Amino acid sequence: MEDREKPSWGIIVFTPVFCITGSLAALLWFFYNLFDVFFGELSELKMFDKTAFYMLGLGVGMFVFVIVTVQEFWLGKLLSNKQSAYLTKVALISVVLMFTVPHLIHYCADNYLLKRGYSVCEEASHQLRLVRYIAYIQPSVKCSADIKDK
Repeated sequence: MEDREKPSWGIIVFTPVFCITGSLAALLWFFYNLFDVFFGELSELKMFDKTAFYMLGLGVGMFVFVIVTVQEFWLGKLLSNKQSAYLTKVALISVVLMFTVPHLIHYCADNYLLKRGYSVCEEASHQLRLVRYIAYIQPSVKCSADIKDK
């Protein structure tokens, strides 16, 4: 067993609480947007928030960090080799999820919405780095940049 300096009480308390809150918020954002796209009300304008689908990987990754910090900080036990190997695999899977899930869901949502008569309105869609909103409209709606404010 190795000697480690004991972290401050602020780190012991606030790190797991922050990570639990962040993980739950990320997963809630992901599932809310997933439900809204595929099961929500089909209105004349449907905004697809691609950014929300990066949150699955982030939420899973933060949850792994929660497990590690709770076990080591709160319970005072080091991870076993088996636990460490398993959590490392889950953390790597979360990184893969972060970069694949948004594109897969975008592809599925695009097919789903186009089959229901929607079309992409480029004027109302916008992107800034990884933040991307795609506006899908019904044929009865005129495509313009002003509709994204509705």
